[in-house]
Amino acid sequence: MTKKNQYQIEREREEAIIKKTMKGLTGDQLKAIDETHKSLANALSMLTETNDLYLSDIRKLDDAFWKLKHQFNLKGEY
Repeated sequence: MTKKNQYQIEREREEAIIKKTMKGLTGDQLKAIDETHKSLANALSMLTETNDLYLSDIRKLDDAFWKLKHQFNLKGEY
């Protein structure tokens, strides 16, 4: 067994914190995060491949924005 370096120890600690935090989220919060991640991934993929963005991608980004805003009580302008 090899000894873990400081980076590995810190990374494992961060992963444990993230895992614990994710378990504390509600189903709707997890869904909002998942939908936002998928929407961002699709939009970025489209932009990378075509240097363009479909209106359907923009709608998905807008929906994801509002779900995050409402689920996490985010303040600020649109």
